[in-house]
Amino acid sequence: MIMIQRLRDVLSPRDVRGIEAGFSIIEVMVAMMVFAIMSVGIAYGIANTLQLTQTSRGRETAVALASQDIDTLRQTAAASTGGIFKVISAAGTDNTKTVGGVQYRIDRAVSWVQSDGATGACGTSNGKLAYKSVVETVSWPSPRGGGTSSTSVTSAIAPSDAVTDPGYGTLIVSVATASGAPYAGVAITVTPVSGSGAAALTTAVQPTDAQGCSYAVNVTPGDYTVTASTPGGIDTAQAQPSSQTPITVTAGASSPVPFVYDRASQLTLRYAEGFNATLPTNMVTTLSSSSGGLDTVRPWDVTSSTLAITSSSTPSLPVFPFTSGYTVYAGPYSNSSASSSSCLSPNPAAWSTPNPSGAIGVAPQSIETSPGAAASASVMMGVAAIKGVKGRYITAVSSSSPAAGDPGCSAGMTMKFPVSASDTATIALPFGTWTLYSGTAFGATTKNEVASNASNVSTVTSGSVNQKSVLLVISYDNTITLDPRGQTS
Repeated sequence: MIMIQRLRDVLSPRDVRGIEAGFSIIEVMVAMMVFAIMSVGIAYGIANTLQLTQTSRGRETAVALASQDIDTLRQTAAASTGGIFKVISAAGTDNTKTVGGVQYRIDRAVSWVQSDGATGACGTSNGKLAYKSVVETVSWPSPRGGGTSSTSVTSAIAPSDAVTDPGYGTLIVSVATASGAPYAGVAITVTPVSGSGAAALTTAVQPTDAQGCSYAVNVTPGDYTVTASTPGGIDTAQAQPSSQTPITVTAGASSPVPFVYDRASQLTLRYAEGFNATLPTNMVTTLSSSSGGLDTVRPWDVTSSTLAITSSSTPSLPVFPFTSGYTVYAGPYSNSSASSSSCLSPNPAAWSTPNPSGAIGVAPQSIETSPGAAASASVMMGVAAIKGVKGRYITAVSSSSPAAGDPGCSAGMTMKFPVSASDTATIALPFGTWTLYSGTAFGATTKNEVASNASNVSTVTSGSVNQKSVLLVISYDNTITLDPRGQTS
């Protein structure tokens, strides 16, 4: 009010002196400040209106682009009976459009909806494949800067006709990698199981699409073998290619066949590294993974009686690239809850009772694997030297009465070595308590090396030649213990 009164006095002075008075500098500054505040508010309102207009225009464009993409998909689905299978997800990185100088990213998520209400990229249940749900998410740079705006459009696309004719069934094959991502381009074959009523397919099954899906439609009811294969591929059971059988097809229903399949990692194994020892020809190797459990593998021909495998050998084999990696054990390690099939001795970590020095067994290092990449593992073993075996075969049999601290191998182990070319043989064995034999035939157990003369046998790694007292005479109880406690490699 004071300012208004002052302005009135200046503009309409009551005397001549008022005409010459004017505004003071403070009054001018206050007036300018009021004007500036009003200007900022007006400018913000104008800018906000422009941004809202741009956002609205961007959203309208995004909806139009999404609708345009959906219309294209409808045309694809309607073009042929199998057109619906070409309606698949697409990443926005591969699907962009520029309108009015603004780049729009279009992400498309497609999933089947089945007759029982189940949904999934490929189909997950026994319900019929009914239609596809499409969610288009379009994003573009935010007009406010420093972010993005987005909007989504959802629609349903039905096939031009029933996916499978009445009286037949559908096989839904899905293939995922170790990381859970869809695996495209995997060849799928479907073979009828004889005597089940199944019949050979009249149309070849297509490789998996970008969503890792493949389908066999109009399949005669019966049992089938479904196989997934690709060069260098492997499944979680270390199988190349991967097969599932029997897969039963029922009329009017779908049969999901999920595979976990990926490019193999090539794993090189280094046994008893640095000891220049001979390995058992018939020894298997155990791969342990927290994701895949235990797998028994044979990196060489375990049926040969002449094959010489030494610690300088570095056999390799393809393995499934579990993200959790592997721990590798020499021998048939098994932590089965059934006592008759348990075999804990090969696992150093199972030797958990401290030895006289207080040492316990340490678990081998876990080896990381990744699809298509190489990996290497050092496999811990016990090593012993045996004299007087030139021209003879050596056989080691795990003891049913393991030494103190040995967790034992109830399932039993028998390790066979090729004929020795020298008088002293250095051999590597899985950890445990062993009875050593030699003979003139592969696997012979005619001569007990420890019982014959304890000086014939000595441990190279940690362990002992076991002995006992009989009256006043010390004799040996026919066994040798190879102990991982305190051993690190």
